[in-house]
Amino acid sequence: MMATPTLEDITELADRRSIASVMISMPTSPVASEVERLRLDYKNSVREAERQLEAAGVGTDARAAVRRNLDDLVEGDFWTHLAQGAVVFASPDFAREYRVRTAVPARVAVADRFDVGPVLRSIALARTGYVLAITEGSVRLASIAADTGPTEVPLELPADLGSVLEHAENDGGADRQRAKGAMGDKIELRKYCRIVQDAVTRAIDGREPRLVLAASNELATAYREANTYPRLLAEGIDSNPSSLSLQDLDTAAREVLVNDYERSLATWRETFGTRLNHGRASVDLQEIARAATVGAVEELLFDMADDTQGLIAEDGKVSDPPLTEASTFGIFDEIAMRVIRTGGTVHAVRRSDLPGSTGIAAMLRFEQEGANA
Repeated sequence: MMATPTLEDITELADRRSIASVMISMPTSPVASEVERLRLDYKNSVREAERQLEAAGVGTDARAAVRRNLDDLVEGDFWTHLAQGAVVFASPDFAREYRVRTAVPARVAVADRFDVGPVLRSIALARTGYVLAITEGSVRLASIAADTGPTEVPLELPADLGSVLEHAENDGGADRQRAKGAMGDKIELRKYCRIVQDAVTRAIDGREPRLVLAASNELATAYREANTYPRLLAEGIDSNPSSLSLQDLDTAAREVLVNDYERSLATWRETFGTRLNHGRASVDLQEIARAATVGAVEELLFDMADDTQGLIAEDGKVSDPPLTEASTFGIFDEIAMRVIRTGGTVHAVRRSDLPGSTGIAAMLRFEQEGANA
């Protein structure tokens, strides 16, 4: 089972070339009763991919190889651990599937390269993350998705984790164990939290979503001292997590994530306005596409719902798609990939969060020619 891809995964996908490159994205559901319908949707999408491959002049052997890969991808446990969306990629000699925690469009794209838009937007979406609830006797990690309820994430923790907070009551003279003080001494607390944070980091697996901490004051302090994860938010959940259900944690974590998102967006807007006045920001599509092509975009925000198709030339010029059946690509997605390849960052946001009316905005690494100071 594949998870949400990393930027490295997406870049690898975007760089692959084959005249028989197929991408199928489909909204899914973790509800078991939906599986049969989803299986039928997938079969229909595969048939549509075959039709497009034939229309594109792809040979019989290559089409058969793609079909085998598309069928193989959904064998095994594919239908047993669904999230909000599934995206599959297949060519004659390559196949990969991802399940993502954000909604994706129902789409089939066939071209000489993969359409990575659905998976790109799944990681660029800002308002998702994880919540970690930690007490003396319990550790829970849950994913917070944009369009579904919380999902508890298994953690690889030692079976005797609780013993870290215990010691012999009579200096080793009795077998009975108890926690030192109310929660164990600080050394034991830090050791306990270090073990937990190592397990959390492994479970999150390097994708660096935001993490919200729910813990008592004493444990929260110890966990933050032990923490090495760069996206642990400063704001946490103050309530004792032992009294909170998974749904309660989800609700509280969403509030923290929204607060962080709004603070980040407000800071971004202020910086953007200053840079715009000095020619180091833009909301002009053509200008941003050219800047992205030459590596001049530092940070890009674009409308998550805009899937306008088109072409971007090697020099960055944007044009309308040709009047043919061949697939083109989302203009914003292509610009975003050029930004990623040149070391910039990208965020898919609501159109209402963006300045201007073009659905795209960029902060630039240097002043553009012809910009007004």
